[in-house]
Amino acid sequence: MALASIKRWAERVFTPDEAIRRQFSLFQELLHEDKLCLKNITRLEEIGRKPILVDWSRVELLTRHLLDRMDRLADRLQHMAPEGYPGLAPACGQVREEIEALLGQEHWRPERPYVLHLEKGPATESAREIMGGKAQGLAQIIARTDIPVPPAMVLTTNAYQRFLEANGLRKMICKKLLTLDLRRPERLERIAAQIREAIQQGDVPEDMAEDVEAALDRLSSLTQALPEGNGKVSSEPLFAVRSSALAEDGDASFAGQYTTRLNVSRQDFWAAYKDVLAGKFSTKTLTYRLHYGLSDAQTAMAALVLPMIQAKTSGVVYSRDPLDLCKGACLVISAVAGAGSRLVDGSAVPDTFLVSRKNPAHFLAKQAAPEQNNPPLPSLGEQLCLDDASATSLARWGLELEEIFERPQDIEWTQDHSGGLMVLQSRPIHVPDSTRDADLEVPVSTDGPDDGDDTNHSTPQPSEHVGSILDVGTPASTGIAVGPIHRITSQTNLDTVPQGAVVVAPGIPPSLVQIIHKAAGVIAEQGGKASHFASVAREFGLPVIVGFGSGAAALEQDRLVTIDAHRGVVYDGEIQELLQWQKKQLAKPVTPFQRQMAPLLQRIASLNLTDPEADTFTPKHCRSVHDVVRFVHEHGTREMFSLMDTKGRGMRRAKPLESEIPIVMHVLDLGQGLCAGAENERALTLEHVRSGPMLAVWSGLTDKDVAWSEGLLHLDWERFDQVSGGIFSLKSSLLSSYALLGRHYAHLLLRFGYHFAVLDTLAGERAEENYIQFRFKGGGGADEKKNWRLEMIQGVLQAFDFQVRIREDLLEAKCARLDRQRTELRLNVLGYLLGRTPLLDMALESRDHALRLAEEMRTKWNQAEERS
Repeated sequence: MALASIKRWAERVFTPDEAIRRQFSLFQELLHEDKLCLKNITRLEEIGRKPILVDWSRVELLTRHLLDRMDRLADRLQHMAPEGYPGLAPACGQVREEIEALLGQEHWRPERPYVLHLEKGPATESAREIMGGKAQGLAQIIARTDIPVPPAMVLTTNAYQRFLEANGLRKMICKKLLTLDLRRPERLERIAAQIREAIQQGDVPEDMAEDVEAALDRLSSLTQALPEGNGKVSSEPLFAVRSSALAEDGDASFAGQYTTRLNVSRQDFWAAYKDVLAGKFSTKTLTYRLHYGLSDAQTAMAALVLPMIQAKTSGVVYSRDPLDLCKGACLVISAVAGAGSRLVDGSAVPDTFLVSRKNPAHFLAKQAAPEQNNPPLPSLGEQLCLDDASATSLARWGLELEEIFERPQDIEWTQDHSGGLMVLQSRPIHVPDSTRDADLEVPVSTDGPDDGDDTNHSTPQPSEHVGSILDVGTPASTGIAVGPIHRITSQTNLDTVPQGAVVVAPGIPPSLVQIIHKAAGVIAEQGGKASHFASVAREFGLPVIVGFGSGAAALEQDRLVTIDAHRGVVYDGEIQELLQWQKKQLAKPVTPFQRQMAPLLQRIASLNLTDPEADTFTPKHCRSVHDVVRFVHEHGTREMFSLMDTKGRGMRRAKPLESEIPIVMHVLDLGQGLCAGAENERALTLEHVRSGPMLAVWSGLTDKDVAWSEGLLHLDWERFDQVSGGIFSLKSSLLSSYALLGRHYAHLLLRFGYHFAVLDTLAGERAEENYIQFRFKGGGGADEKKNWRLEMIQGVLQAFDFQVRIREDLLEAKCARLDRQRTELRLNVLGYLLGRTPLLDMALESRDHALRLAEEMRTKWNQAEERS
């Protein structure tokens, strides 16, 4: 950099014109990168705050583009002032490092091991990266307990990566995922189908096939060695091939979202495996993943392979009741006859056991399932499908697994025809914090739930004149919701669900996750709280009531209802008492996607450098990309104004512009922007300005209807101090504006306290070359009033051929290919708008007030254009 500094000094002394041109070229590049950085920051803010649910790969791409632009921006300043900012590169490096850590790095390892046997596989938490969540959980149970688990193997995430590599699918998948956006469900389904088809048509690489076939031989021999009734069903064992994705069964459960293939023969194994891989890209799974802000790499797929067990009874154990009906005192066991798939897909209502956490041999309640299973099973009447001894064993296992995993557990189990119990899966569940330390018994009859129990009757009882439509439902996910009824009869109807509807469905299959961002609540004829969708609904705070049976027919299409999913009641109309009660509860948590975005936006969009005069306005104090952009823009401007030497030599030195309006303005002539002889003046006036665009803007700024002195000199400095930390005079660099002028060119930065405008324009004799680009950002007023002001500006500019775009507090406008006269008239309009807008973000009384002002301005300048 020392040589560059010497060269720069020599340029300034001996060839000042070349120095100016060089600096201006660098400054133009700096402004270009600054503009792109601001647009990227605004785009990421928009995605995170609305939110706009896109694939995390798009967030990563936008963020990495932003980081590259930040580096280019900083590089332009360092070329403008070699050795002037030694701390800037390290500051950029620190910001990049912190953001890269949040984005995460994809570990691409298409290498052995492609398969692991669970009893030999690593049981540590770090093993999740290669085994996935489901398999790693079972491996820990095998390694740390004596709880029976079937023999099992897992095709690792390395195998998944090897499959993608061998078929050239990785790049194609990445490209397609970049375009995902939940606002366009038809595109989501199309992309998902294309990826699934490509996977299902792929070929298994030979090295991977050899390893897996050998492992299948071993698993088959272990299965054949099982005692009769424990899985030995034929001379050729059948398998269950289940998903075990990297993020599955963790903080995001992915309950029921991935694919499972049952009763898979050896001949059909690879087709089943590819189905499991393809299931990673189903519409419902992609929707779920996007809600959580997880990347494709964070959900790399492993496949768990288990022998098929001929189940007498199957079900789920909750080591703590997720609905907290027992105040933390019980485990909940759900059981159905036969395979557990009927329970978890919501098609069967289970027998239910509430078991004391203090004494697993003590049952707080038992309830047989109503006889509404479809297809019907042999009637059990009051007979339960699980005996007390087995229920007690399951309860003990539930407590043991909760202790091992240090979190309440959702445990899938099965019992074969010889009575042997086995655990097939254990994953964490989410329970209210208030239950985590509760361990109290509650008096509940062992004959069944007490109708007088009021443990879930915390919602207010509506007024007597309010009638319930249905009052026999079972809460599956608590909450209050209001909306019009929208009935669906099958999964093909999901795209028709309108925003804010209360959905009535026959059951609650996992595919309902596709409406979780649109529905206000769900009412189902059948289903249970142990189903996959109920788990997902609780994660997202979606109220769900199940078990209404044929009574749900009373809910007509479009009827407005209020559902109380704490009590299991549906009311006619909108019940304000319940809405007010809900409002007083804890605010609805932000979505998992927003939680994922929050720390990223903190390091991208937060602004800590607010006062250029402060000692902390340094690279060392840059905590975000926005800080870097703010610092570089401020100092880039200062560099442009420091081109002249201390003695003032040079023909085109920056000079103050004296005028009747209180803007501190410095002018730099780029060639024919000022009249001859202006270079000899210490200060300039408008008489020295020759630049047509500059004069056009100034004409608007000084229009007779613009009152400057009263408005600007009497700012609410107390409000300004809240951010700036001190009172600034009009000579402060915080308020400093500049103009770079050519004969037909002007680049202006106009600052008015807390908002600023950037104008770049060419207004010459060739209409096809003329353009105006304009940006307006910031303000010191409330967000609502800033939005009114932007809407006012938009309304005026759109009347004069500008294309206008608003994102957050940034307005961008452009127009092009107008002749010089019409271009300059629009510069008049912009100058006038800039003169009228200071403090409007504080003074505007309402949106109507802003629209009236816009209409007044449009009328004024339409008349001016007609006269011209």
